[in-house]
Amino acid sequence: MIVAVLAGFSAKNLYAQNCEDIIYLKNGSIYRGILTETLPGVHATIRISGRSTFVVPDSSIKLILINQLIPSQERTNGGSPVEMAADVNFYGGSTNSAGFTFVTSYLFPNRLSTGIGLGTEWFAHQQLPFLADVRYYLLPGSWSPCIYVLGGYAVPLSNNEEGNYSNYSGGILAGVGAGMRFNFTRSNALVFNLGYRYQKTKTVSGYNPYYPEYETIVYDKYNRLTFSFGFLFN
Repeated sequence: MIVAVLAGFSAKNLYAQNCEDIIYLKNGSIYRGILTETLPGVHATIRISGRSTFVVPDSSIKLILINQLIPSQERTNGGSPVEMAADVNFYGGSTNSAGFTFVTSYLFPNRLSTGIGLGTEWFAHQQLPFLADVRYYLLPGSWSPCIYVLGGYAVPLSNNEEGNYSNYSGGILAGVGAGMRFNFTRSNALVFNLGYRYQKTKTVSGYNPYYPEYETIVYDKYNRLTFSFGFLFN
């Protein structure tokens, strides 16, 4: 393990605000926070932004830097790892549609974020999507591009259309794309996404539980370009 110690001339309170310790791992991951313990040849312990504590084995450590000045553009992105995002979504195509989603996620120190959410959307009819969202932020700091994938299942909010004898069923959903995140405070950010969205639904026309032989089943598959913007907080 290589430990590079850079002497600090700041007072203790200035260190807490403007300096950090950094552990670089051999697999490329980075931990930033306050180093609380070092046992050469055994492990190092670091507290991430005053929240979670990680014990890192010595065999995984490539480099440790102590008392590093935090670049000004990185100081604003230091909130809780649990984040909540509210997004407004617009879907293109021959029939325009839209939706609203709310996702709760966890942002790991390596900038990988995983979350789950739900919302409301309109394709052929209104539906309730349940989804899982995974995204990776390419840069540290107060702004970063990201890539994302999502998947899940949508259920209809109304199963029958009066007078039309139609019964709606939900279907799988999936998406992939890229976006940008702009932190304007330590805990708040604006997020913009552009990508592709797939949705499958099922419609049973002439629905009659007593005469199923007269039913017509139609599977609709929607392929849409999607644009979304939203507000993230933690």
